[in-house]
Amino acid sequence: MNSFFKLLEASEKTKAAKGIVHTPAEIAQQPGVWLKTADGLIGARQEIYSFLKSGGIYGNRKSTLVFTGAGTSEFVGTSVSTGLRKALGRDVFSIPTTHFVTHPDSMLAVKNNYILVSFARSGDSPESVATYDIIKRHYRNARQLVITCNIDGALAKMTDLDKNSYCIILPKETNDRSLVMTSSFSTMALTGLFLGELNNTAVFRSEVKKAAAGAARVMNNYSDMLASLCSKPFNRVSYLGSSNLFGTMQECHLKLQEMTEGKIACRFDSFLGLRHGPQVFINNECLIFAALSGNLRAKRYELDLLKQLKKSRQGMAAVIVCAKADKEIRSLSPHIIELFPDGQAVSDSYRVLTDIVAGQLLGLFKCLDIGHKPDSPSKTGNISRVVKGVTIYK
Repeated sequence: MNSFFKLLEASEKTKAAKGIVHTPAEIAQQPGVWLKTADGLIGARQEIYSFLKSGGIYGNRKSTLVFTGAGTSEFVGTSVSTGLRKALGRDVFSIPTTHFVTHPDSMLAVKNNYILVSFARSGDSPESVATYDIIKRHYRNARQLVITCNIDGALAKMTDLDKNSYCIILPKETNDRSLVMTSSFSTMALTGLFLGELNNTAVFRSEVKKAAAGAARVMNNYSDMLASLCSKPFNRVSYLGSSNLFGTMQECHLKLQEMTEGKIACRFDSFLGLRHGPQVFINNECLIFAALSGNLRAKRYELDLLKQLKKSRQGMAAVIVCAKADKEIRSLSPHIIELFPDGQAVSDSYRVLTDIVAGQLLGLFKCLDIGHKPDSPSKTGNISRVVKGVTIYK
């Protein structure tokens, strides 16, 4: 039994003592939840399509698709926007709700057409509720789609009273009880990807099925390697990813920082972006976590950087996540996570589902290594499941 499954199989008393009642189970449930969610989305396909077409995301009318959320919910949009831009042939971008509430008059052009998609685990965060209200009051040409894990949240209730909105409620198990978001993040990302596949539901189902198998492989085959790395004394991690994997690494960096309460310093960047100054962050106490693209041109740039880091002996160790490792990749590190060594890989758009699981496991094991409790890793109380203390000004 590997390190991860030992946590899942621990006694209830041990789980309570270590603070692992919820987090490991919520990580482990993801492949099954994705398949369940995919079936539900395909069942609701016509309603979702009609709403998006009337708003100009499908059909002849062209609108801009805007993703929004705070923290992890923001990173969902960053992780899927690149793939959707290509799939939809529309402008797609992500704006944090934390920008909307401070500068509500400069985030969007008032006269343009938009569908604004709010990602929200609880739907109760003050900035999310305020952004929804700002859009409804001041952007008359915008419609709103809420993707949430909480049927009882404020956003879900607000859409019931708004004819220009639509709400997708995800399965109740995605409303993670742990402080950190795991299955909520990945399932909201999957739902975001579905918006670009409404005319290709067979492709969507196939990609989700392959991604679920890849994520299960990470948990089955690489938990011991990640747990072993987390027993080593690194104090910082540099996460690297390109395009949609940039957003995925953004979420990975937050997971480790949240789960270690900032004791491990983390940053994220693209492979090329790291060269322009941030490379100084990587010292001999830094772990490198690199998600290699399936795009052959992009991968050449990524491999060049990893070769340079190895040649200059930067970094304590490197974890490389890839679809399949060849001799060149294996020469760069002994810590390789192969997602699809024996079969066809998912497209890079769906790699958010597989690569995030590796990042979640790294955060989980490092949290335990430093003596924190994954379900509630903040000993000071400075971070909470739903952000509190924000005053919204009109």
